[in-house]
Amino acid sequence: MADKKITALTSLGTATAREDLLHLVDDPSGTPINKKVTIGEMENALRAPVINPDAALTVTEALHGGRMVFQTNVSADRIITLPTPKAGLTFRFASYNLTAADGHDVQFQISGGGTGLFFQGGLTHLDTNADNIGIFTDNNSNDFLNVHVPQHYDITFVGHSATLYLVTGTVTSATAPTFADAAD
Repeated sequence: MADKKITALTSLGTATAREDLLHLVDDPSGTPINKKVTIGEMENALRAPVINPDAALTVTEALHGGRMVFQTNVSADRIITLPTPKAGLTFRFASYNLTAADGHDVQFQISGGGTGLFFQGGLTHLDTNADNIGIFTDNNSNDFLNVHVPQHYDITFVGHSATLYLVTGTVTSATAPTFADAAD
């Protein structure tokens, strides 16, 4: 086959399969080397879950972007800090390995919050005491999400712009989560 520019190659479009190969350059800022990867291998690597231990977490696009982040049981209130929003940047967080309602809060904040960065959207609160309700942001300044003594949660943050994360998900607990401008 004669040499062709990548832009001159025929696209597979919707016929793309997991076993198809992609060309990539490994370590482009160091010692670049040409390698191959199947679409399936790439998808698996980029979607592998991340387990956060009993610790605060500063989320990064490189390690956590597009992946499911599982938070283990916490022994104290823990803050998970999201990076500045970026359109399309997505994070999904869920509790795991809990055997009962946790005795501590898990709090989500935006790095640099309070400077025009905020959450917009809502959560479904599945109340273990009786009433199930929707919890919503104020749509203009809330950069902190407090998940109070969770029994379980599954929350997704999707960057809509350079200032806004859209939020959706569920929280199961006796105390409703709150969107605020600071921890409560």
